Amino acid sequence: MKHLHMLMAVLTIVLFLYQSYLVLSANRLAPRVVKIATHIIYALLIVSGAIMLMQLMSANAPVQWVFAKIILLIAAISSSIKAFNAHATPAQSKTGILISAVAYVGIVILAFAKPANLF
Repeated sequence: MKHLHMLMAVLTIVLFLYQSYLVLSANRLAPRVVKIATHIIYALLIVSGAIMLMQLMSANAPVQWVFAKIILLIAAISSSIKAFNAHATPAQSKTGILISAVAYVGIVILAFAKPANLF
């Protein structure tokens, strides 16, 4: 399950970078197939993460960093929605992309560091 989750995380970041490139360079939206793939990848990412979280909780491992990752993922998804919206202004798109990028960087840092006493 860990490998599936890591693959989905990498694909999420790659699709985010691709969509950001389209919006920032040519002010175009991603093709429909990319939007559908993004939804499927988000779903697989969340399901695989939930399964791994249940395994961690059954082993009584510290999982505070997981909850921080969930909060950052919600921030990344919500700001991506605004950034890649067809009716968003260029300023809104740039701000949404920046917030999402910061959230994804935070998620990656938490994934590698796994701090035991985050809160």
